[in-house]
Amino acid sequence: MSICYVNGSYEEKTSAAISIQDRGFNFSDGVYEVMSFSGNSVINFDKHVKRLSKSLDSLRIKKPLSNYKSLELILKKLIKENKLDKGFIYLQITRGSCSRNHLFPKLSKPNIVIFTFTAKLDKKFILSGVKVRLTEDLRWKRCDIKSISLLPNVLEKQNAFEEGMYESWQTRNDLITEGSTSNAFIVNRNGFIQTHPANNFILGGVTRDTLIEIAKKNKIKVVEKAFSSSDLFLSREAFLTSTTAKILPVVKINKKNIGNGKPGQMTQALIKMYNELVKCQIHE
Repeated sequence: MSICYVNGSYEEKTSAAISIQDRGFNFSDGVYEVMSFSGNSVINFDKHVKRLSKSLDSLRIKKPLSNYKSLELILKKLIKENKLDKGFIYLQITRGSCSRNHLFPKLSKPNIVIFTFTAKLDKKFILSGVKVRLTEDLRWKRCDIKSISLLPNVLEKQNAFEEGMYESWQTRNDLITEGSTSNAFIVNRNGFIQTHPANNFILGGVTRDTLIEIAKKNKIKVVEKAFSSSDLFLSREAFLTSTTAKILPVVKINKKNIGNGKPGQMTQALIKMYNELVKCQIHE
């Protein structure tokens, strides 16, 4: 049995339903968040809700809950109902259900759906690193909104899979923006961590932001400046971040090794630092 939350009710996932006139279904008119949890702790909860609030405001969608403390209680009850010790939470909010019309409906309530899921990350990805391909970034110019419109990301993730790669890193004018499901980082020739700045061309990942905070706290220089494919191929190390993968070493781009083709020391150190931070949140 798997329990989900739909518009105020806890229901079995197999019987839960939303109207076919939901604007998320018809227009991708909605936003989402993916959070990880361990025990009864939602990791980086405050950062996730801050991004969720920004996305809702950007699309002018009403917040379905009066405050985020209510949301935290819902998430914790959902974790308990599903009897899971570790996993992920998917949350989606759309503008609501109404007759199909491009214009915003005057009278509609947002639809909110939340469910839990589990996903196992192959340990070899952490120990040996992953392969990444470069591709043109075909997405719209508001990538900072965590919109449910993900077709370009889906296509590039599939293309990577079919080519035996873990991920696609996207480029605009030869500058790497981010991956189809991750943020992109390098340790550049000077030994600094470098990543695309948090603007409208990337989704500012929660794990991305947390890693930057950890690095700065440990006196590791971080440069938020877009890097080119040339910078990438000349870098000492590369890695990616996401909620589901945390931090993964990138050892090969387009079949060309990064550094010595093995996970770098800086990346391995950052993985340990991030895991320690997560442990502290769990035990709070």
